[in-house]
Parts: sequence; structure tokens; C-alpha cells
Amino acid sequence: MVERYGVDPIRYFVFRNFVFGQDGDFSEKSLVERYNNELANKLGNLVSRVTALAEKNKIEKTENKLLSKLKLKEIEKYIDNYEFDKALSEIFLFIDKCNEYVQEKKPWETKDKKVLYELLDSIKAIAIILWPFIPKTSEKIAEQIGFEIKYSEIKKPLKVKDIKKGEILFKKIEL
Repeated sequence: MVERYGVDPIRYFVFRNFVFGQDGDFSEKSLVERYNNELANKLGNLVSRVTALAEKNKIEKTENKLLSKLKLKEIEKYIDNYEFDKALSEIFLFIDKCNEYVQEKKPWETKDKKVLYELLDSIKAIAIILWPFIPKTSEKIAEQIGFEIKYSEIKKPLKVKDIKKGEILFKKIEL
């Protein structure tokens, strides 16, 4: 399975589908569905769209109001209680909010450098909080955007630099 799908997607699926201390069900179909719907469509697409727009239009530092929608205290509580499925659910709710923000603000039309900064800074926080679950992916994002994966860095503003769109994080899979 790891050879076919990679370590991070398998780790993600186990953390997302198996409640700590309880049995869980596994099927390759549900793995592929989570992979395509959450990792590829939500996280991968967000990173790809925003980095491509930032490469083309550059970014400008601003206050990241979007980050206030990331419920860090709740996520920390879930992780402390070994409720990894709930922590990931909360993280992906924030990823959904970031994707909605892209659609609402339309930075491909407006070329708004501040909106792109907010999104990249939010992606930084996402990568840091996801690191225990999908470390290789988080490290790729960190290298691409230019930050250090440290929990203490989540609320520190992203340094402005030139961004390059990287490789696709998760290519869609057909069963």
C-alpha cells in the first residue's frame, strides 16, 4: 500500500479513520476517496493554486485575519486527548475556509498581493499543524514557501519572498 500510495497518504488515512484505542475499518476504496477528496482536492489544490498565483503576482505582507479562523486551541485539545480524527477534521475545516476565501476574493482577477500573503501564511500554519500527520508533505510545503516547521512559528508572520509553484503534492488516483 505504501509503495502504491505513499507514506503520508497512508498515515493520514489511519489517523483520520481510526479512532485511537478502537478498531477501524479499512478499504482501498475509502483510502482513495480520502486521498482524492481531501489530500488532492482540498489541500493539494489550495497549495497549487495559491503558489501559482503568488509566483505570478508576488505577495505583500499584511495582517492575516484569515488565520483567526484556525481553531488551534481545539486542535491542541484533540491532539492531547489522542483524538487525531477530530484534530484532522478541524484542520480540514480550516482548509475549506481557505479554499472558500480564494473563491470569494478571486486573486486571479484582482491580483491582490495581500490576499495571497494571507493565504500563504495560512498554508504555513496548516503545514506546521499537519506535520505530525503528513511530515513529508509538510516539509515540501515549507521548502516551497520558505519557513521552518516549528509549532512556535504558526502565529509568526510569513517572511515575504519570491514564491515558486512546486510539483503537485497529490496526483489524483483512479482505482
